[in-house]
Amino acid sequence: MRKTGFLIGGLLAAQCAWAAPETYKIDDAHSFANWSIRHIVGKTTGSFTGISGKLMLDPANPNTGNADVTIDVYSLDSGHRERDIHVLTADFLDANRYPTMRFVSSGFRSTGKDAGVMSGQLTLHGATRSVEIPYKILGFATDPWSNQRAAFEGRFSINRSDYGITKYVGDSNGTVGNEVEITLLVEGLKLGPDGQVLNVKTQPAAAPATQPAAQPAAQPAKKPGIEDLLKDILR
Repeated sequence: MRKTGFLIGGLLAAQCAWAAPETYKIDDAHSFANWSIRHIVGKTTGSFTGISGKLMLDPANPNTGNADVTIDVYSLDSGHRERDIHVLTADFLDANRYPTMRFVSSGFRSTGKDAGVMSGQLTLHGATRSVEIPYKILGFATDPWSNQRAAFEGRFSINRSDYGITKYVGDSNGTVGNEVEITLLVEGLKLGPDGQVLNVKTQPAAAPATQPAAQPAAQPAKKPGIEDLLKDILR
């Protein structure tokens, strides 16, 4: 019974170690906040590439997690420099006054395998509103440099007028739409207990099992010599 208790305890400990919460630092070189907005009869698209922050997941409880993400407004790129400059002015994003936007999660809800909805507060253009972001976990892998990565995709929409960005909203010509469609493509690098990027190759190797001390070799029995034989005869 005692051995069974030890075995169950060991299994539970191993499970807890595997299912511990995992924290990922956003890799801004491979993360994008893409957007699309109506323009007259078509759509204009672009991206923000300056994304930083951390994500926390708990493999044992998909309804638990945490996200704190900041986007550099000046990293806007729509593929047209003059348009970017205009969007950064007070007509739209007013980047001089509001150089960043930020999302802080308040809850996670699993909707299926590797999918869920993340709720939280989005602060943009000086206003904070509640949003829900349906997301998918795209996968986990070790990259060629021995870093552990996770990738996520989220899609949601906002009305820019909710954040005080009202230029052309209600314009009878429909020059620029109100709804902004957003797609988040995020890659994260797993962090270790020290808060640094975890690298599989640089992890300390497990200590070798302790070998029992070598015992001295048994000495072969000494054959009796002539002196020993004479002693026995003369006794």
